[in-house]
Amino acid sequence: MYEYDLIVVGTGPYGRSIAAHATAEGLRLRHLGRRARRAADDRTVTAVRPYGRDGFEVVTEDGESLRTRTVVLALGPAQLTQLPTPASEFRRGEPHRNRFCATHPALFRRLPTVVRLLLSDTDPTSARTDRVTLLSMPVRRRLSRTPDAPPWVDTRFESAHPGLFFAGLLTAAFFGPAIRSAHGAEFTARRVLKGVRRRLGARPR
Repeated sequence: MYEYDLIVVGTGPYGRSIAAHATAEGLRLRHLGRRARRAADDRTVTAVRPYGRDGFEVVTEDGESLRTRTVVLALGPAQLTQLPTPASEFRRGEPHRNRFCATHPALFRRLPTVVRLLLSDTDPTSARTDRVTLLSMPVRRRLSRTPDAPPWVDTRFESAHPGLFFAGLLTAAFFGPAIRSAHGAEFTARRVLKGVRRRLGARPR
């Protein structure tokens, strides 16, 4: 019924890292997106829709329909214009909260929403749910209570729609400024693959 375990959409540092981890895990993978030197498939994705009981249909620019159990939307790397400062580059006396935001995304995710907004310099409207136009309107409405807010994700980057994961800029409001540059790609890939394996019903390696 499903041709793939995972389809990754996006060929920036997050998409490439997640695809590499998925390949190492032996998943049936398809990696789609433009402007990458080593992308498996350089076609643009035009739609991602629910399919069957628990899967997705991914449609490419030429009309091909691909069916998969899980999807990762690693969108927005080209839009990253403000990168977090590594902790080693902070000057003595700078606020400790800046180091925390830039180097501890897992702990940052556990903070209450109000505290995260106070600690982070991420503009919550810079990655809005209503800008994820690949997804149908019913799916987008399920991702966030308000269209001008980022889509909600759990600790493994899975959205409110089971099997749909986000990576990169769209998740910075939950994991902090480290996720707005390539700095957070490895952390994100490891977590995403744990979530994908859980969704597939297999134990992570």
